[in-house]
Amino acid sequence: MASRARGLRILVSGLFLSFLAPALAGAAGFPSPAVTLPQGGLALLLFPPAAPVKEIAVGSSRGRVHPWERQTAGGKERSFRAVLVGVDFAAPPGSLPLTLSGPDGHHALSLSVTSRPFQVSRLSVSRSFVTPPASFLRRLARERKVIRAALTPPDRPFFFHRTFVAPLSGRVTHDFGAYRYLNGRAMARHSGEDIDAPQGTPVHAANDGIVRLAGSFYYDGNMVIIDHGGGLLTEYLHMSDMAVRTGDRVVRGQVVGHVGHTGRVTGPVLHYGAVLRGAHVNPMMLTGLLGKAVHLNEDGP
Repeated sequence: MASRARGLRILVSGLFLSFLAPALAGAAGFPSPAVTLPQGGLALLLFPPAAPVKEIAVGSSRGRVHPWERQTAGGKERSFRAVLVGVDFAAPPGSLPLTLSGPDGHHALSLSVTSRPFQVSRLSVSRSFVTPPASFLRRLARERKVIRAALTPPDRPFFFHRTFVAPLSGRVTHDFGAYRYLNGRAMARHSGEDIDAPQGTPVHAANDGIVRLAGSFYYDGNMVIIDHGGGLLTEYLHMSDMAVRTGDRVVRGQVVGHVGHTGRVTGPVLHYGAVLRGAHVNPMMLTGLLGKAVHLNEDGP
């Protein structure tokens, strides 16, 4: 284990997650990493198939380490044990406890959260989308409950084994984590990326998974949520229609709907979001999650 752990580095969107020290002596035998992520960042940590790590905790968030097969362009597969770690865009800069657990004990580490700039967005929308009529309050409470349940899936093994793809091409007009003001009133921060594209443009699943939710909502319009396993979900909002239903198995690139103008938006747009075990993370980091990784192997990177 010690020889394998030397030199492990995982590069995610230009950020190095460096395992700086060899495996520590002791029962657990885990490597000692210094992990750095920006606000809203996420990373895939890879271990050898025989690594004893079973679970990882970042602050109060816990995730199981699952077997994972990476499929390459040549059709070959490589086996690892893997876990996703991430921090919410609202997490303050600083240090979070990171704990690796296995059958022989725990190993306490830390995760460094660095600051990143966030856009300030000011939009004008229908007054009803800022202060909904009282008759809509029950509907909104019911919808929040349904969406919250969809975004808290069981901790299942990974459904994806290939790189993520963007759901469509377009111009980002409303940035991830932006501070929002609607009609001059401060609102909840923007949890995803708004991508402008012509009405009816196909929207594609970012990767393989299972549809946790497909439905129409007051604020979010026609929305699809896909569970990719490992605690990771992607969201597709404001579509004109939905081409999948709750419970459907989808594959990377499959059309799940089309760009529309439903819910609280000012024109045709796709809101693309990502949630990892309750944390809103930057969906634009998904396409580089695997392709820019340096994987652990017997001879080092």
